[in-house]
Amino acid sequence: MARRLRLEPEDIIVGLDLAGEQHQAVICRMEGERLTRFRVPHSLVGFDDLLMRARLLASQSSGRRVFAFEATGHVWEALAHYLEARGEEYVIVNPLATFRLREARQMNRHKTDISDAEQIAELVRNDLVTETKLEAGPYLELRRSWGEYARLREERARLKTLLSHQLYGVFPELRSVWTDLLAPGCLAVLRLGLTPQEIGAMPVNDFIRRAKAASRGRRLWRFKLMAVHERAQRTVVPAAALGPLARELARLAERVDLLSDQIDALALEIQKVLAVVKESRYLLSIPGLAWSSAAGILAHVGSIDKYRHGRQLIKLAGTNPSRHDTGQRIGRKQGMTHRGRSGLRQVLYMATLSCLQHNPRIRAHFDRLIQRPDRPLARMQAFGACMNKLLLYAFAVMKRRETFDAEHAWKGAALVA
Repeated sequence: MARRLRLEPEDIIVGLDLAGEQHQAVICRMEGERLTRFRVPHSLVGFDDLLMRARLLASQSSGRRVFAFEATGHVWEALAHYLEARGEEYVIVNPLATFRLREARQMNRHKTDISDAEQIAELVRNDLVTETKLEAGPYLELRRSWGEYARLREERARLKTLLSHQLYGVFPELRSVWTDLLAPGCLAVLRLGLTPQEIGAMPVNDFIRRAKAASRGRRLWRFKLMAVHERAQRTVVPAAALGPLARELARLAERVDLLSDQIDALALEIQKVLAVVKESRYLLSIPGLAWSSAAGILAHVGSIDKYRHGRQLIKLAGTNPSRHDTGQRIGRKQGMTHRGRSGLRQVLYMATLSCLQHNPRIRAHFDRLIQRPDRPLARMQAFGACMNKLLLYAFAVMKRRETFDAEHAWKGAALVA
């Protein structure tokens, strides 16, 4: 994905443990000698002080200076932009690598800001990191917009779960009318804020008229509203103090409406940014990929020019198989490492589900893996292999700037034929 740093003996390393208010800095030489340690505030004045001290020490040894820090929270982005604007070298360290190194070097699990900064510098000193750069332009905008889009959908899903739980205490029979509680008809009934006794007491035509008035312009099925009215007349929930719970359901429905409106508006923004990203048109040519799947993949992957092989995307997603061998046996089951970006795995999971229905190449790969006579895979293992196959297809079309060809014949297969 990125080239190695290839540091020289006279270079210095600035390890940083970032925090919300102050950052711990440790400056050391390539041979491991610690030159100084200090704290700087999270401000332009603090960044200037950090850069001045690093330049002063680097000038004494006539070597390069490399800044290293973890990509945790949003604090690191401000420092990365600051260093990039001034032409300084920096690397992003995986927090898991820092944790593993600290556990190996300090068996007592002693953790301080100084120790973390030293572990980060140690990883750079042993060349266990790669040089990385921030995303820029539409890729950065797409990543941030997609992050908000995913959070809004998670919040709406949480509200849907809360609605489901609260309905057991107010109107459990409503769940038998709509399987999806976010259906327009169900939300229209919930917006009324009425208890089932109040619904059953009013004439059915009046209830249908009030429900349609609260539908926000969506079409409602009359027979479903009649079923709600019928079930409300014979509900199992007693009428004691149901008003506050019914009004709570109405307020939950209002929050769902607000989130849905924000999700729809944000989806339009994402599609506009997606049209600017040059890889999107090739990615969307893969059958089974909608705009949301393409946006999610590009938001996590970024520019395809950073990568040399599709296996790097698989490792980024953490879907690469992990093997466990011992002196007594050879591991057979090879599960995913899950050491990559969980958000990318979520997008891949939903995209692969769609591709199994609409992409003949992915479907044929899945069927071959579960039906082959020699060591057939379980369905979920084959599904994980299809996730990796989809990433390889995505890398191929984006890297070559070619649309997806379902009839494409690989060179090896063509020679055998």
